[in-house]
Amino acid sequence: MRVDVDTWIGHWPFRSLPKREARDLVREMDRLEIDKALVGNLNGVLYKDVHESNVELAAQLRGKRDRLVPCALMDPNYDGWRDDLLQCRDELEMRLVRLLPDYHGYDIDSGVAEELVAHAHELGMRVALVGRLVDPRGRHRLDPGREIDIGKTKALLDAFPDETFLMLNFSRIVDEGRKAPCLYDLCRFVGENGLRMERELQQWGASRFVLGTTLLLRYGSPALLALERCPLNKRDRQAVEWGNVKKFLQGVL
Repeated sequence: MRVDVDTWIGHWPFRSLPKREARDLVREMDRLEIDKALVGNLNGVLYKDVHESNVELAAQLRGKRDRLVPCALMDPNYDGWRDDLLQCRDELEMRLVRLLPDYHGYDIDSGVAEELVAHAHELGMRVALVGRLVDPRGRHRLDPGREIDIGKTKALLDAFPDETFLMLNFSRIVDEGRKAPCLYDLCRFVGENGLRMERELQQWGASRFVLGTTLLLRYGSPALLALERCPLNKRDRQAVEWGNVKKFLQGVL
């Protein structure tokens, strides 16, 4: 079994995506032998009211919930986010929240971010931090996205020492020695023909990593090919491919 924790559907305003819809994602998952995926809606990255993208996502995933697990996007600057978060949990059946501070105009260690994270945990939801969506070195001039600030990220993590976060598109481990270790997707640990990923897995252990491809923003093959090259035993491979995220989401998968 394979579970991909980092996928997206929707439009990206700064370049054309030939595949944008839930059915396209499922086809790519079939091609790559991925059984389930956590998916967010790119439309919400730049919507003024980000919650509209959550409603869109729920509609697109009708009849596909056996393969696709929806992830809510939330903007803590929007006054109605508390009601929206509750609707995501109770009506739209979303159990994971993704935070994109650069695009929504707040610092990840700010009071509004901490309040949103705390409220999500009170509702029994899990939180994912997005390290970046695209490489800022080649970004469009109007694209506000940057690499997430590591120091500020650590400050947020320190405010919730007993909570595990899902860390999407981070290039390195940033929570050394933390009481509740975070989970990192492997998409940016690819390098040196898979040797870098192998070193990271040996250093930190398979329990710290999950499979992430960033479909449909990118092709999903590199992370999978690098993972296949890693000399993991059966137990560790299963942990990375589905076991760790299954524990993290506690019965959602």
